[in-house]
Amino acid sequence: MTRLILMVLLVAAMLAVLGLALGPTRPVSDRPTAPTLPRKKEDTMPATLQTIAYVLLIMLMSGVATGWLGAA
Repeated sequence: MTRLILMVLLVAAMLAVLGLALGPTRPVSDRPTAPTLPRKKEDTMPATLQTIAYVLLIMLMSGVATGWLGAA
């Protein structure tokens, strides 16, 4: 398993170096600018539901990390 993880890290590092070495194919200043669109106001979730969702997420992460939930 360790070899597999190391091979994945090696491939990811090689792809990152390759991506940095090639760089952009044309200068950044030549790129056309995107047209600006009017911003839509999005409906947000009520604060109470955001708090409940956040607490449930923390409980889920704690349960998985400690082995109470999941296949641990």
